[in-house]
Amino acid sequence: MDPLYWLIAALLLGAVEAAVPAGVFLFFGLGALASCLLALLVDQLVWQMACFAVMSLLSLALLRGWWRGLFSGRAIPAGEEVEHPLIGQQGCVREAISPLQPGVVEVGGSFWRAVAEGPEESLPAGTPVIVQGALPQDGLMLRVAARVADGSSRSAG
Repeated sequence: MDPLYWLIAALLLGAVEAAVPAGVFLFFGLGALASCLLALLVDQLVWQMACFAVMSLLSLALLRGWWRGLFSGRAIPAGEEVEHPLIGQQGCVREAISPLQPGVVEVGGSFWRAVAEGPEESLPAGTPVIVQGALPQDGLMLRVAARVADGSSRSAG
């Protein structure tokens, strides 16, 4: 079989994996690519089909765990707290924060929902802040404290 057919099959299987990420089509695409390379050397279809089957299943068996780990992330055990990547970053309140209502802060060019570090603290719009972390139950809700003139936060002590 012509190597071009195997190459087209490999590209189509890669496109299917991109459109419908099932975590399987990629490995069949790798098998088709290996068969394409073999077809450059051997013109017998039976060897190309055997190569396709063996390489597809071999790549599936050897690489699927790595592939899934690459895209699945890691589970965090209950009670373990992860340090938020924005801790210590400076920002500015864009929508006022009150004890009863979260507001919006701008940090690093992005807008984040935020609450004040002190439970009774209000921060009007325009207040410079420092990120203290995120809420344990909501990693997208930042905890912020007002920044004083020297760049530290009021709640930093």
